[in-house]
Amino acid sequence: MSPTYLLKIVTVGAASVGKTSIIIRYSTGNFREHYSPTLGVGFAYKKMKVDENNVNIQIWDLGSQDFLERTRANYYLGAQGVIFMYDVTSWESFNEVIEWKNEVDRNLDDYRALLLANKTDLVMDRVVSPEDGQRVADELGIPHIEVSVRLDKNVNDAFEMIARNIINSFS
Repeated sequence: MSPTYLLKIVTVGAASVGKTSIIIRYSTGNFREHYSPTLGVGFAYKKMKVDENNVNIQIWDLGSQDFLERTRANYYLGAQGVIFMYDVTSWESFNEVIEWKNEVDRNLDDYRALLLANKTDLVMDRVVSPEDGQRVADELGIPHIEVSVRLDKNVNDAFEMIARNIINSFS
């Protein structure tokens, strides 16, 4: 019989990078067109298979506003994975990744991470190159993936990648 894992993954990043949208896309298959900031925390649950393992993922959507930092600290507890997100059309969101990494490190000791670039479908508006993203991922020592939540490109791959990384850390 295959082992079953329960994984807690949190998503962090600047406002409007697509944290809520990727969670909705991954957990329901739907895409949300309008932007509505997460005030506090959102949550989704999804069952998946990784190799021969049954995996239940809790995905926590942490609001990005500065005044929520103390609240976010409580939601990092018990997380085995963190997805650091940025928007390829925003240098500001990309540059904030290091600040998010510092915040997570203040609140969580042992975790696996993924650097996720979103909105790759907005080709004409893109300012952050794939090479820039890979460079920062290499500096942080974590994998990097580019996705388009709108087009549902690499969304499943991203969650499978971090889940596999977490499961492999158990052995």
